[in-house]
Amino acid sequence: MKKNLWILCVALCVQLPLPAQNDTIIRHYNDTTYRQVTDTVLSVTSIPDSTLKHRVEVIPADSSDRRGHYIEAHVGLGYGSLGYHLDGALNQVNGSFSALLQLQYAYFFHPNWGVGAGLWFTNYTSYARIGGLYTWLDQKDTDTEIHYDHHALVLRWRERQTLHNIGIPISLQFQMRKEHWKAGLFASVGIAPSFSVSHKYRIQEGIIEHSGFYPAWNLWLKDIDATHEFGIKDDYDRESYAKGSLSVRPQVALFADFGALVPLNKQIDLFLGCYGNVVANDANSSAKQEIGWKDSRFPYVAMNEYKGAYTLDMASASHPWEAGVKIGIHWHYIAPDKEKNVDYFDYFERQDTAVQYISRQDTIITARQDTTIRVNKPSPSRIQKAAQEVEKLNKIYFAFDSYQLTNKAKRLLTSMVDILNQEPDAKVAICGHASTEGQTAYNDILSRRRAQAVADYLIRLGLNKDRVEIRSFGSRVPNEDTEYEEMRRDRRVEVFVIEETEETENQ
Repeated sequence: MKKNLWILCVALCVQLPLPAQNDTIIRHYNDTTYRQVTDTVLSVTSIPDSTLKHRVEVIPADSSDRRGHYIEAHVGLGYGSLGYHLDGALNQVNGSFSALLQLQYAYFFHPNWGVGAGLWFTNYTSYARIGGLYTWLDQKDTDTEIHYDHHALVLRWRERQTLHNIGIPISLQFQMRKEHWKAGLFASVGIAPSFSVSHKYRIQEGIIEHSGFYPAWNLWLKDIDATHEFGIKDDYDRESYAKGSLSVRPQVALFADFGALVPLNKQIDLFLGCYGNVVANDANSSAKQEIGWKDSRFPYVAMNEYKGAYTLDMASASHPWEAGVKIGIHWHYIAPDKEKNVDYFDYFERQDTAVQYISRQDTIITARQDTTIRVNKPSPSRIQKAAQEVEKLNKIYFAFDSYQLTNKAKRLLTSMVDILNQEPDAKVAICGHASTEGQTAYNDILSRRRAQAVADYLIRLGLNKDRVEIRSFGSRVPNEDTEYEEMRRDRRVEVFVIEETEETENQ
């Protein structure tokens, strides 16, 4: 008996060689029974959620912007004159009180520069004083055709001349204001076409004494009674020449303003400054004549009809001017505040109650079968190597609420295509994800769009679309990596290589 047992052991040792160094012993234990159990789970969870809402925001107008539309109203007081003089030592012309009313519109195309146009009303006043002896030689009386020398002595002659003008000022304007300044600067220059709506003179006082030997009567004219056509006469009492109209032409005035701007509020500035203007052309269009007059009741008197000192041949060219101080208001139009509709997310915690039925399968080992086989240690397949290389590049990150590829993502996908083109049998699963911000349904759509964007770019780079499978997981699968902060690292797409294998089930 012992001899037979020894022979059996030797035979088994000869028949079963020792395992080689590269052989692996695999033992299968396939003894299994099953038991089905159903569990019910009740849970209450708080889930972050958000609601898209709308609100109206008021955007205030920028009152510090000095550009735009202005209305300017000015009142000026000063000194003015008709701007001419009379020849002769005893003759003079003086100016008088002047006023200006101005209303205009201005547009500032730059914070400091603008243009304006408007309307003004102003007056120029002069007082003419005339004195002296004036002689007309070899005068002829039309009644008797007698020649004589006529003398006129002018005493205390004073008259007032006034022009009331309407002008259209056209200006270039400059202003400078700083936020920390209590006042700003303002200046303007321009031209103003003008015309006179009233142009009158009025004699205030004066006497002319006529003299000369009159041969027809063998008398001196000064000896004739004052009730006749010659003699001493208070001329300003005679209505026929005590007042009248001057003859003037349209004018072009040059003007300038300079002063300070004092802010009253964000729209209104107070202007305080000075002004001046002068007429560039000769305003006097009257026919020049010698001093004197003739009375319509006595046509045979040889002197000219009097029409004011402005028309005398000893009057120079007339350039009316004025200068003075100004006060005004500058009103700046500022657009009203705007209203804008704004979308925003209202975040809150939502409590969900979940009832879940779980089917649990228990496995119990009831029998054992040992199988010993020798196999060579397998080496990784080429597809597995490609999967390992792709896994190093497979996380593509996105910005908040975006599925646009960044430049970094495009570089990673380009490298990924180079790896996949070496293994044409390898397929890829493109898995889109989103962070937990926002609503679940929206995040499902967003993760799908991100996966589709990656797939489209891979196909555009040459990857066959039949090798691409798109999957989306919304915000249900968090990212385990810690490369970025929590929300940002979940906004991603992951790419995995799928290896198709056949599973063989050993009974």
